[in-house]
Amino acid sequence: MKDKKRMTARVILTVLTVAAVAAIFYNSSQSAVESTERSSPLTDWINGILAGFPIPFSVTENFIRKLAHFTEYAILGTMLSVTYYLYLLKIKTALIATLITGAAVAVIDEVIQLFPAGRSCQISDMLLDCCGVAFASAIVMLIIRAVENKRRKKQLNEQ
Repeated sequence: MKDKKRMTARVILTVLTVAAVAAIFYNSSQSAVESTERSSPLTDWINGILAGFPIPFSVTENFIRKLAHFTEYAILGTMLSVTYYLYLLKIKTALIATLITGAAVAVIDEVIQLFPAGRSCQISDMLLDCCGVAFASAIVMLIIRAVENKRRKKQLNEQ
C-alpha cells in the first residue's frame, strides 16, 4: 500500500512539475507588451495598497517582474525537490538534481525570451531564477531531513 501511495505521489508531482515548467516557458513566450499588460495591473494594485500606509513607498514594475521570477522559480524548486526526493529517496542527490534541473530550465527560459518582440535574455534573471530554486529547495530539504530524523527517533523509541 505504501508503494502505491508513493507511485501515485510521484505521478501527480511529475505532472504538476512539468506543468509548472510549461507555465514558465509560456510566460517567457509572451511579447513585452503582453507581459506589461499582465504585470502593470499588479503593480498598480500593490501601490494602491501601499498608498494606505503613512510611509511613502511604492514598487516599480521592474521590481514586480523580478519578484515574479524569484517566486515562480521558488515554486518550481519546491516541486522539483519533492519530486526528485520521491524518486531518489536521498536528500543530497535530490538537491543536486533539483539545482541542475532548475538551472537548465532558467537558461532555456531566458533563451526563449530572445524570440518574442521586445524581450531579451538576461543573465541577471537566470541568476535570480537559480536563487529562487536554491532557496526553496534548501527549505524543502531541511523539512525532509527534520521529518526523517523524527521518524528515526520514533523507530528507535519503539524498539
